[in-house]
Amino acid sequence: MHHRLSTLAFASLAALLLPQLALADGTAVDLDAVRVVAAPAPMRSVATASRLGLDPEELPATLDVLDQRELQARGLRDSVEALRAMPGVMAGNLPGQPGVASMRGFASGAVSYLFDGVRLTSSGFSSRNWDSFNFERIEVLKGPASVLYGEGVLAGAINYVPKSAQLDAPSGELLLGYGSHDSARLGLDGNLPLNERLAVRGVLSANRADGHVDDTESAALAFSGSLLWRPNERLSASLALDHQRDDFDTAYFGTPLVPRAAASAPSGLVDNAYGLTIDRAARERNYNVADGRMDAHSTWLRSRLDYRIDEAWSLSNEFSVYDARRRWDNTEDFSYNLASGLLDRSSARIHHEQRVWNQRLSLRRDGRLGGRRHLFAAGLDYSDTDFFNLRRFGRAAPVDLQAQDRGRFPADTAANFRDGRNDFGTRVDVAAVFVEDAINLNPRWLLVGGLRHERISLARRGLDLDTGLRSGFRRRFSPTSWRLGSVFDLRPGTQLYAQYSNAVLPVSSFLTLQQRNNAFELSEGDSIEIGLRSRWFDDRLQTTASAYRLRQDDILTRDPLQPALTVQNGRQSSRGIEFSLSGQLTPRLRIDASAALLSARFDRLLESGGADRSGNRPPNVPERSANLDAWYRLAGLPLSFGLGLRHVGDFYTDNANAYRVRSHTLADASVAWEPSPASRYSLRLRNLGNAFYAQWSGYSATQVYLGAPRSLELTYSRSF
Repeated sequence: MHHRLSTLAFASLAALLLPQLALADGTAVDLDAVRVVAAPAPMRSVATASRLGLDPEELPATLDVLDQRELQARGLRDSVEALRAMPGVMAGNLPGQPGVASMRGFASGAVSYLFDGVRLTSSGFSSRNWDSFNFERIEVLKGPASVLYGEGVLAGAINYVPKSAQLDAPSGELLLGYGSHDSARLGLDGNLPLNERLAVRGVLSANRADGHVDDTESAALAFSGSLLWRPNERLSASLALDHQRDDFDTAYFGTPLVPRAAASAPSGLVDNAYGLTIDRAARERNYNVADGRMDAHSTWLRSRLDYRIDEAWSLSNEFSVYDARRRWDNTEDFSYNLASGLLDRSSARIHHEQRVWNQRLSLRRDGRLGGRRHLFAAGLDYSDTDFFNLRRFGRAAPVDLQAQDRGRFPADTAANFRDGRNDFGTRVDVAAVFVEDAINLNPRWLLVGGLRHERISLARRGLDLDTGLRSGFRRRFSPTSWRLGSVFDLRPGTQLYAQYSNAVLPVSSFLTLQQRNNAFELSEGDSIEIGLRSRWFDDRLQTTASAYRLRQDDILTRDPLQPALTVQNGRQSSRGIEFSLSGQLTPRLRIDASAALLSARFDRLLESGGADRSGNRPPNVPERSANLDAWYRLAGLPLSFGLGLRHVGDFYTDNANAYRVRSHTLADASVAWEPSPASRYSLRLRNLGNAFYAQWSGYSATQVYLGAPRSLELTYSRSF
């Protein structure tokens, strides 16, 4: 069905958009004066890192941002590619969490995902690998942010900021792309001020691909519509509706390790002591059942009202409603059976229904206190989440290594799902009060603080279909989070910043918390960070450097004296440094670069049977990563060349550190022709050296996601 949907979308939109190409004119331009990629302008106030209205230079934290222009210039098509381009961020597609990320030594529940500044409880469930065309920018706030967004924000928060209506001028953009694996992409964006007070905007994106793995076709469609009304200088109101859907046929869930003797082309990609290897010949093989599916659709309605009471005080109210359906009917895990020579496979049917509404009311003051500049914000947050989860776990028929007959997904019967058939619902209500304050101790020294207190009510009801047993439980939590930071101007354009902040996290997702774990309290984490950011040479060169230490206490572990008993006494920590540089070195040469080094470990962790994992590195956490992007524009010609390099260090697939995935370095190359300032043709070659590499691990320790081989893509973009 998704093929018909995507084909219809492409055909209809192409018919609407092709007439726009006639708008191109033959205006002459001074090509030598046009930069390859415009230097990033200083950002306005961003709410991701503070509700005080602070400028980015006043934030006592590291905030990395990619705007739409940079996303297109780097050829970053989706959110996973965009996150991998951020300093120290690794991203991938877990079966249940497409677009999941790790940063600063932590993954999964320690990273939160926001949509236009709104966070859902257990936000990893709402993450998808979205088309980057939909967003004005993508922001990554490093370190704990529970004081802003509540539980579950220890390593960082990722905010996807959708394009929204603007009053300044009519504008629009068209994006068309086609490439390897029959991939096609379309984007349409139009902003129209109806008068001086009212503006509307619509953004539509569609994409499809056959995938670099056999029989892994996919399609996605997203629409965003927004309305802005500003009747006077004191009042502003906005309304936005976002709808997204994606459909994956027999999605790829990784490639299994097999005995070297069973592989036709053994590789050294994964080091281990068990004689297992990734077969190069399996690079394009899919071991999911032939009728597997993974699809999702969501609708998000958001409104915001801003009112300036007087010169100092302003009031803001944000309200949103979210509705989503997600389905997985797949074989997600497979392991080699020495006796049969086949791959034994699991089967999992998981369906989600999720409804959430959020309400945030905040009051802000921008004035003076004792003759000093003073900022203050306080408010109330409330969210109500209703979540239903259908879960079936069993076994699918084994498959041979050549995946000749992948079989069908089993029928929903007790015989086929002997590992469990459960339906359960979860209700989570979160009420919070927050306050932030900032004061200039002198014109160059800013002190920032924040506090948040939450009341979390969790209710679970469940039904075991095999036994007919109904169960349930209720829990309440009352965590408090706080942070204290400081920013000092060493000179104009250079700030030294530091902060201490803490966060709280559940021992596992609130939405799927098991009954045996409901008695545990929230775990706690904290971070110390110091950084330096600078702008040089009339803002043509920008640098940021930071160092941090991050720690999480009270993670689940086993009692050393009673290994069968689970207790809350584990600890995980990391420390590291990050550096980024962005420079327009000459009118025709631009370079963006970043590097991250970290050391991450379990300080205390005992697992089943008393196995000691203390000192080991957490899974999917590389300790070295670096990015380099360079563009050069020829003199006198509308032609530019780009080169991108990505290095990701080795990482482990399990807590035991028994399987180490080797590091990899990728190179991309591009050439762009700009016949006018408004239009651009780009040809991009990804994975230039056709590297054989793995970029993420699945649920199983003996299963890794292989990266795409060399691919080619041609895109056309036009602004109007």
